[in-house]
Amino acid sequence: MDFFLREGGHRLLLGGVGLLALSVSFALAVRTCSRWLFIRKMFNEGLLAEGRVLDAYVLPGDQGRAGLQHAIVGFRAVDGREYRLDLDTARRRPLGAPMRLRYLPSSPERAVLVEAGRGTVRTVLTLLILAGLGLFGVLLAVLSLL
Repeated sequence: MDFFLREGGHRLLLGGVGLLALSVSFALAVRTCSRWLFIRKMFNEGLLAEGRVLDAYVLPGDQGRAGLQHAIVGFRAVDGREYRLDLDTARRRPLGAPMRLRYLPSSPERAVLVEAGRGTVRTVLTLLILAGLGLFGVLLAVLSLL
């Protein structure tokens, strides 16, 4: 710890934090883009399936926020195999309620709710926030060099 208190040590710490922020923002941006591309492919090329709610529960919220609604949805893929998915939903679903899903035949276990949409607006907002974090990291790294 004494190293950081000596002259120049704070620059190393500042540069390290900046590079960490840049790395984290880049990794999360890549993950966000690949998830969005996968969902886009699912909506463009995926098959439509009718699922049924087999069970529903709520994950408790924290800090005064409402809980997150979940539904266990069962559906039959085109190959005849049955799948059960744990999906978060916007609202509580009664048992037996129908739910429309899209899935790729190569990975039906990753099906998504049709009503959830492609998530383009959320993806763009997330990428903007991550770009800001990345620019902040670059700023810190540059400041450590001055």
